[in-house]
Amino acid sequence: MTIKRREVGGGVRFDVQWRLPDGSKRKKTFRTEREARQFDATVATSTAAGEVTDPRGGKSRLKAVYKSWLASRPDLSAKVRRGYTDNWRLRIEPKFGEWPISRIDQESLQEWVNDMTESGLGPRTVRWTHSVLKMCLDHAIDSGQLIGKNPAAKTRFPPMRPTTHVYLTSSEVNRLAELCGHQGDIVLILAYTGLRYGELIGLNVEDVDLAARRLRVRRSMSQVGGRLVEGNTKSAAGRRSVPIPQRVLPLLAARIEGRPHGAPAITAPRGSRLSLENWKRDAHWKESIAAILRPTMRVHDLRHTYASLARRAGADLRLLQKTMGHASITITAHTYADLYDDELDSVAAALDSLDDLPSEGDP
Repeated sequence: MTIKRREVGGGVRFDVQWRLPDGSKRKKTFRTEREARQFDATVATSTAAGEVTDPRGGKSRLKAVYKSWLASRPDLSAKVRRGYTDNWRLRIEPKFGEWPISRIDQESLQEWVNDMTESGLGPRTVRWTHSVLKMCLDHAIDSGQLIGKNPAAKTRFPPMRPTTHVYLTSSEVNRLAELCGHQGDIVLILAYTGLRYGELIGLNVEDVDLAARRLRVRRSMSQVGGRLVEGNTKSAAGRRSVPIPQRVLPLLAARIEGRPHGAPAITAPRGSRLSLENWKRDAHWKESIAAILRPTMRVHDLRHTYASLARRAGADLRLLQKTMGHASITITAHTYADLYDDELDSVAAALDSLDDLPSEGDP
């Protein structure tokens, strides 16, 4: 590798030259010697590590990089992969698909994020969409197609909106179950076990241990492209055993009665796994939640209701983490901090109990 200084139009430029493993030469020009030396050091480090640095790779169009990146991710679940491809198709490809990756800069990315925000797209969706493009550019850097730092690394986003949870009381749970008719048992099971809907319909008959009063969560179902796809739980901690309250034992017993091991535990009338949309339609979900004055409630709020009911029953934070399958107690504490707000009173009470507090005249 060499750095050459040359005169250009009354000024100077500094060329860094190096060879690729195939013997071909590459060159990159800089305005200052300092920039040239920094890049020269980067090339030297990459070469020593067996990595290829080729500035011509920056001519690759983003759509080609995206295809290469997606092909390198066999670890993605069907649901996540579908989410990534939807974000690419709807918001990334129309804007940047034909751009050479070397042309994508921080300013153009910030303008794109601002436009998505002004169009009314939610802060969470904006971040998720941007993350797909950022991962594509990370892939381009790792494969030597893009030199330098990722231009998506310092994008600024609108603040996240506070997340609000719906917590039903036990009487509201019972009323909602009644309104959902013959599908009301699902309301009770979700509210008193804390399972995600996909985990519930992922249960097989052998996963429902009525004698031990345990549900063995081993898989989760996602609806992708109109069909249910089996996948892993959300995290390794999601593979867990969940205690079954006495009140829902007969409901689960009725669901699995006469069904063989390996068969779905929660089914539609014809015996297939019960998709969320089919269940909501059969349970008249929108009309039912409106009747209990909770018109914006989601099915997932029954999981939040479980956390609230468990807290009222005396469950501590670590037990809640285990039963809900959170990867860490930090997640549980962050998600349900409002449920444990009353514990702050114990801090004030402990201070009030001290008998050695200094009087007003003490230093």
